[in-house]
This record gives sequence, C-alpha cells and structure tokens, in this order.
Amino acid sequence: MELFIDTIAALRDFMGRLKPGATWDKNGSPVWPAGGPRNIVLKEDLGLELGSPEKESVSCLLWTEQLDLVNDGRITLVGPDFPESRGLSLPFGKVVLAGVEGFHEDNAYDRHKDLDYLRYNLDLKGFMLRAVSQFMREWCRISTAALLDGFNARILGSSLMTLFSSQPYVKSVEVFYITSSKEDVIKLKEITSGAEKIIGAMNKMASEMDFECDTCDYQSVCDEATELKAMREKLMQKKKEAHHG
Repeated sequence: MELFIDTIAALRDFMGRLKPGATWDKNGSPVWPAGGPRNIVLKEDLGLELGSPEKESVSCLLWTEQLDLVNDGRITLVGPDFPESRGLSLPFGKVVLAGVEGFHEDNAYDRHKDLDYLRYNLDLKGFMLRAVSQFMREWCRISTAALLDGFNARILGSSLMTLFSSQPYVKSVEVFYITSSKEDVIKLKEITSGAEKIIGAMNKMASEMDFECDTCDYQSVCDEATELKAMREKLMQKKKEAHHG
C-alpha cells in the first residue's frame, strides 16, 4: 500500500536543493542516558527551544513499502545543530521516513498511529517533547546541561530510529531535521500538506467511522487516492458486520 510516494519525491527534491548542515549515520551515535519519569525541562533549565508556539514547526511521518526510497540509518540536518544554538529559540522541521512491509487497507491506519505515537516514548535526559499531532507540530525543549554535554540532532535522530526499528514491520528509517529558517520550515510544511490531508482522511474514516463523502472535507483527497477508497470500503464493511452482528 502506498499513500505518500508523491510527497516523498517532493521531499527529496526540496532537501536536495538545501545545503545540509550535517549528515550522519545512526551507527556510532553516542548513547544518551534516560531521563526517567521526572524528566521535565523547566524554564530556568532551558537551553534551547525548537518549534515553540512563536516559531514555525512541522512534524510529519511518511512510510513506503519501496525500501529503496529510504536511506536506512541516515540523519540529515539543515541548519545549526543544537549545541551551537544554546540560548536560542529555533524553527523546527522534522520528517521521519520509514520503509515498511505488510501495510494494507485493514491495518494501515492503526500502524500509522502506532508509529506516530512512538515519539512520546523518547526518554532522553534533558530533552522534553511537547507535540500537537493533529496540527503536525512539535515543540521541544532541551536543557542547558544536555547541550553542554553534547546532546545534538544525531543523538535525537538515532534514538527515534531505535524506537521505530523495534516494530517488526519497519525495515528501515531515515530522519530529516530543519532548523535553518522560518522560510525553510514553511516550505517543508507546504510539501507535506498533501500527506497531512491523507492522514486527516484516515483519521476521520477510522475514528469517526464517517463515510458521508458528499459532506466530507477530504472528499477530493479520497478521489485522488485509490488506496483511501479501498480503506473506506473495508471500514464500511466492518461497520456493517458490527451492526448486523
């Protein structure tokens, strides 16, 4: 099942036109200690904010069964890294690209949701995540102590990859970060807006079980994506079976 091929192609084109600040491989990334249940970054401890409400922010999860489209283990950063930005508040763009297998109309929504929720399981000392997934945003806080100890985008990306790789249907993971400028993050938001509409359509169908196409805000999205139509048919069948059961 493929829903994001066009977005992935546009993402590759966009990132190729930007100057990467750094590119790393997950292998060899430093191991960062866990923060535990009291891992809260208070204002007096704050060293860096990423994607705060005053700044631009976008966070997007894309997946594909075409594994050759994913550079497994690669972390790309466009813009300044975290330690060199101490005392600042930066715009923040993030895309996770996962190579997967076995996605189909019956499980794509649940698996996407499970993968998206993995970010809440990040447990890194001095790093705190505030995410508003319905608006595809993330707001992160990093403590001064963590920055002084070398916490950077490579550590954050590799930790996220480890969580994704723990899922049996995930075969590869690539992560992109942008901290360069408000304009770059806005452009990334535009590029991923199609994926946002697809995800919104999946959420509406699966959580609301609403199949009234004529009154749906996502009608044009489903009309263009045959996979979403197939998902809709499966969910309608389940609804009928539950009603008659």
